[in-house]
Amino acid sequence: MTDLLPPDLQDAFIDSLGEPIQFGKEEIVQADRWELSGPTVVEVRLVGDSVYTDDSVRLSFKKKGRIFLSDDKKVRAVAIHDHTSLPRWTRHYIDPKGEALLVYNAYEVKHGGQIMTESWTSNAGMIVEHVSPDMRSYECSNGQGGFDRTNLRFEVSIFPADTPWLPKDIY
Repeated sequence: MTDLLPPDLQDAFIDSLGEPIQFGKEEIVQADRWELSGPTVVEVRLVGDSVYTDDSVRLSFKKKGRIFLSDDKKVRAVAIHDHTSLPRWTRHYIDPKGEALLVYNAYEVKHGGQIMTESWTSNAGMIVEHVSPDMRSYECSNGQGGFDRTNLRFEVSIFPADTPWLPKDIY
């Protein structure tokens, strides 16, 4: 256990083969896995006073799991963006089909004048707090500069599969 962060988290994650990195009493991870027993509703809520315009929350499955969108599409991955014209929370029905739901952050970076979306580079990482069996809190660094856990803050909660999730049923 160390109270000092390595100068480059990306190198530390490579050295640890993707395992968490100890920072004082906390762990920094690249992504969080939710092991779910069946279909459920997942809610993502962006928290704090900041609007995180260059950062987003990613939910994804590797192969079989599906995330249902409000336009009836079924996808393996979705990005939840923060913007002043959007609600700061959303819900999606998900069917994991035996897979873990992966939760991580993504962020925009300029390379050669072009804006690219990246994850898991430079000093990117997340501190995950297990608030309850159905809720976790995330503080994320977007990899630019030193580790800054306030670059993106959000919560993820799971609800029973029959919880209203479509906008027409919520608003």
